[in-house]
Amino acid sequence: MSCFKIIFIITNFFLIITLHIAKAKEPKQVTVATVDDHIITAEDVLNATNRLPKKIREKPLSEIYPNIVNELINQHLITKQAYKDKLDQKKQIIEILKKNKDQIMAKYWLNNFVKNNTSKEKIQNFYTKYLENFKTFKEFNASHILVKEKIEALQLIKKLKMKSEFSKLAKSYSIGPSKENGGNLGWFRSGQMVKKFEDAVMQLKKGTITKEPVKTKFGYHIIMLNDVRNSKPKEMEEIKQRIIERIKQNALSNLEKKLRKNKNIIISDFNKVVQEINN
Repeated sequence: MSCFKIIFIITNFFLIITLHIAKAKEPKQVTVATVDDHIITAEDVLNATNRLPKKIREKPLSEIYPNIVNELINQHLITKQAYKDKLDQKKQIIEILKKNKDQIMAKYWLNNFVKNNTSKEKIQNFYTKYLENFKTFKEFNASHILVKEKIEALQLIKKLKMKSEFSKLAKSYSIGPSKENGGNLGWFRSGQMVKKFEDAVMQLKKGTITKEPVKTKFGYHIIMLNDVRNSKPKEMEEIKQRIIERIKQNALSNLEKKLRKNKNIIISDFNKVVQEINN
């Protein structure tokens, strides 16, 4: 059952019925207004709501419902008048309607194509291959204190040698965004940090701190290696959305190649187009 239908049932917008005869209906089966023999359904309201700006959509449905329904009524009456004035027979309108029809056809076909290519079965197959091809690697958990000057970094190293708490110094002195976490950078693998930083981490043993400040383009780092572990495959739910996006990208890329194969496609130069328009 859609979120839209649930909201409408809860707020009693559709029907006031006793529990023993209540039957759930699809939004397209529920009439919210009529204009002569024209019916406006809950599905029409849903579609209109989805087209509204985000700021308006966030308002309570009970607040925007009357305006949406009245706008749909006005739209129908104006459309009827346009047909009465034979606007649909004008060449300019016919061309616009054809372009809109083409866009709608392409949109719905593409949506169906993406849906078919991101089925549960295909997502599971992708994840299974990910597990089969997964190769473990080292992951590092480190904290750092980042400062601008080397002399300040050396002073902080002295404080750490005197048993000062690393996280407290990071919160007080670090200029890096991780200062709020006591300097903790979380887990990372080789290639995710700048090389000088990564090289320094690789030389540390668990629980130790760099003896000298490590200079990078960001400043001077004092680094502490918190832990090292072998990586494990991610759980399905953790990477499901990324899998879907990857499948989409691959499917759309292959589709583009397939559709364009053996087609004579010519794209005009931008400057030429601008010149023709301005002339």
